[in-house]
Amino acid sequence: MSRTVLAFPVLSGKSADARLVADEFRARPREYEQSRRRAGITLERAYLQETPMGSFVIAYIEATADFATVSQMAQSGLDIDRFFVKTVKEVHGVDLSQSQAALPETIAGWFDPDVAPRGQGMAFCAPLLAETLDEALSYLPQAYASREFAASRRALGQHGEVVSLLQTPMGPLGAGYLEGVDPFEANRRFAASGEPFDVTFKEQLRRFFPPSVDFDKPIAGVQEIFDSTKVASLAGGASEREAA
Repeated sequence: MSRTVLAFPVLSGKSADARLVADEFRARPREYEQSRRRAGITLERAYLQETPMGSFVIAYIEATADFATVSQMAQSGLDIDRFFVKTVKEVHGVDLSQSQAALPETIAGWFDPDVAPRGQGMAFCAPLLAETLDEALSYLPQAYASREFAASRRALGQHGEVVSLLQTPMGPLGAGYLEGVDPFEANRRFAASGEPFDVTFKEQLRRFFPPSVDFDKPIAGVQEIFDSTKVASLAGGASEREAA
């Protein structure tokens, strides 16, 4: 299974259209379910984030195969897939049919093996410093695999966390996804935490991000706009997915 976090910038003048895809998916739940089954996508959540760089739609996707299969939607004959590809290009300036060269790279992730139910989600993005990118790519997978990281996240009420790297015209971008009982509260608690591992982890993160990204403050400006588990209930999709 692949886990990927994506960040789609909202083009200037398109802020009013940032929710178009999410609204369309909710309005056509059975077609949405058919589309995502064909693509092998088992979970999809999206969040709108207001940042100093502008607005972004951050998507978290779990799929049965490599993320590259999502690009197959650009060749799909389903009407809802054609709407998705067209709208992503118009609102975000991203041509999914031409995205193979810029696929995101998931660089670190952790999910609690002792927690089975899915929690709530939260996703965000922030610019990375190009000059310390190699150091980040080395440090983060080791940190996320450590017992200290797992203990920290369990104490915060988190069940999972994933980080992806995206290469963009603006430079490298980090996109993160948190899952847990209340990931927004977990993020607030992490920002205020004085626990030794959390302090050290935040100090390391400061090496990889510009000074404008302050890990002692909660991430602001994020709101959920889509959750495929809620669409499945609208479509009666839970039983359909189990039978597929």
